[in-house]
Amino acid sequence: MEPYYAIQPAFTGGELSEDVSNRVDLDKYQLGLKQAQNAIIRPYGSVHKRPGLIYCGKTKYVGDGKIVRLQEFDFLTDLSYLLEFGDKYLRIWRDGIYLGVELATPFASGDLSRLRFTQSVDVMYICSGIYPVQKLSRYAEDDWELTEAEWETPPFCDVNKDTACTIQPSGKTGTVTLTASKGIFSSDNIGDTIKLDQYVDGRSVETTNGTSSEILVGKTWKVITHGTWTGTVQVQYCGEKNHLPNQDWKTLRTYTSSDDYNPSESGDVEEYTYMRIHASISSGTCKANLSSYPYTHTGYVKIRSVNSTTTAVGTADWLGSTDATEDWYWPAWSKTNGYPYCATFFQDRLVFGGSPGEPQRVWMSRSGDYEDFSIDKESGTVTDDSAVTADLLSRKACAINHMDAGNDLIVFTEGNSWTISGSETVTPSSITPRNQENYGVSDIAPLRVGNRVVYIQRRGSVVRDTGYDYNTDSYVGTDLTLLSKDLINGQTIVDDAFAQEPDSLLYFVRADGVMLVLTYVMDQKVYAWSHLVTDGIFESVASVNCGNRDDVYVVVRRTIGTQQVRCIERFDRDRVSDNQQDYIMLDSAVIYDLDQAASVITGLENLEGKTVRVLADQYLYDPMTVQGGKITLPDGVSAKRLVIGLPYTMILEQPNWDVGNMQSGTVQGRNKTVTKAILRLKNSFGGWIGPDADHLQEIIYDPQRMETGEKVLTTGDRTVTLHEKGVNTEGRTYIYHETPYPFTLSAIIRAVTFLA
Repeated sequence: MEPYYAIQPAFTGGELSEDVSNRVDLDKYQLGLKQAQNAIIRPYGSVHKRPGLIYCGKTKYVGDGKIVRLQEFDFLTDLSYLLEFGDKYLRIWRDGIYLGVELATPFASGDLSRLRFTQSVDVMYICSGIYPVQKLSRYAEDDWELTEAEWETPPFCDVNKDTACTIQPSGKTGTVTLTASKGIFSSDNIGDTIKLDQYVDGRSVETTNGTSSEILVGKTWKVITHGTWTGTVQVQYCGEKNHLPNQDWKTLRTYTSSDDYNPSESGDVEEYTYMRIHASISSGTCKANLSSYPYTHTGYVKIRSVNSTTTAVGTADWLGSTDATEDWYWPAWSKTNGYPYCATFFQDRLVFGGSPGEPQRVWMSRSGDYEDFSIDKESGTVTDDSAVTADLLSRKACAINHMDAGNDLIVFTEGNSWTISGSETVTPSSITPRNQENYGVSDIAPLRVGNRVVYIQRRGSVVRDTGYDYNTDSYVGTDLTLLSKDLINGQTIVDDAFAQEPDSLLYFVRADGVMLVLTYVMDQKVYAWSHLVTDGIFESVASVNCGNRDDVYVVVRRTIGTQQVRCIERFDRDRVSDNQQDYIMLDSAVIYDLDQAASVITGLENLEGKTVRVLADQYLYDPMTVQGGKITLPDGVSAKRLVIGLPYTMILEQPNWDVGNMQSGTVQGRNKTVTKAILRLKNSFGGWIGPDADHLQEIIYDPQRMETGEKVLTTGDRTVTLHEKGVNTEGRTYIYHETPYPFTLSAIIRAVTFLA
């Protein structure tokens, strides 16, 4: 019987689960793989062996079990940094080199999964929910600072609801004592700023000649004179909170009379202002009166010490009076209420989401003033540029976990997602949160890819995406793991990253140390999974912008000798070359470009005791063991260009062969054998192929070129005739590649013979 030739022209179905191995009706099945280990699916169809990992250095703590988290600091288009967060420290890296900059942080090793980041140019805000918001500032390459963010005016909780509990200040400025009618203070309140709203009665001052005393005007003032007089009357003001008697006063109004005029005028102030009148009368009698209207005065006291549950001492910022008030407010962020869970920037506002005390609340700073959460009023109406507060109210209280700002602000909670529309400017009087999907999100940060967001569903076992759909006028998405459940079932994702260039790849670190990779180009309906393993455990991943590419860094926990060591390593960049020496296809790799050829290679402490492969001046040596941090090339050979590291294996396995129904029905369940495989390769060398892992034969290239140190990489079709031990009902093809050479498979043609 003549063999049937069938081509798999692409691999954009990615790695499929065993449960999908019978779904021959799916389009993804025809482009899928049963296994894709240490492989990357390209969005345009081919699959290639993943690049190696270049060794950068060790983390600060290497063998004590303290985890590390990596984070990008994206400063300029061509200048970004890698942040190494560990137990109570932060270190700065650039281009795989530790810059020698280390900062102390409040974050213990167990807190690192809570960290959320948002950045504006050279300033990054770091939220955790349990510590005050931290502010990381870059001033120069070697000059960084991490401080607690200080708010010009912080946000506050809702007004005190216990009307029987009042607070009375002992003074209006400077050091004051706050006396509460009930026990409300504790040592945890030290450092908090408490807000007091006090009703201030109207007051009047007058003069017949000379200067009156001053009054504090909170809203409306009025001046009126009586009598017949010649001279001038001035309304003067001073906007200083802690003004002095001889301080510079400015003239607001001047009225002149020659026995023929008495002014009567009123006006409003935009902020609290001291005012007075000054009369200079040359003849006649004048009585000038300045009055302030009643208003509600808002003042602040920063608590410095607590004497008892009912008394505290603090610094007052311009209180209205010494009267007791029931209208007082705790700060929204404090030791007692907790601190923000997450942050982002939206419509030129710094936005914070959720806290232990207010898990469903969103706070937005003043427009253009990121550290000011104050509210201003004009004619009794809150101004549009004031700070904004909104609550995401639902039947079940779900704490905010993450936020992502695109055209709209997407707020992810433990049980659902919300959007705040960006089609119109958000103001205190114009903000309408809208509930979207009800899946919930895990602790791992969502990843924005174009106009869509990819996130880990709550409990960490499903990866979903979401984006705006014009047909439904809502945000909808897809379960991206539906056909690849074997990769994530029973596992939890602990970190993720997105590298846009060159292939739009998302990286997900599983709790067991396996790395999942998702090739994601949704406008082409491409989402294809593979998985990566190494001689060790992947623990963290970060993508760092580097000009026209994204460099992907990982923390890998490896066993070196008897010690557990955490290494920071970087995936090698994509290469387009037919020279094998240009590729780094080894892990924890150390690269040498020597001025003079050497046979003894030192500086391999990160590989101590390991069996390594050595690619030197285009020649691949047999495995060697690193001893004393060095190796010696055999037979006195010397080399200049060397790549030394740990080998890893790529496995590609096709699912059951299928071509749809033939004249005699389905091909499933029929005995068959793959007699020939035609591999369409690009810049490849090495590998084994067969029907399964137990029946492999070497893919033959030109061994003579290898022996002479020539370029060995092949592009084009490579035909392999397979032995007949592969008779079964599956018709699979299994590729095994362990040598440190590149391997890119663009298509595979199987010649299949049916057996009776």
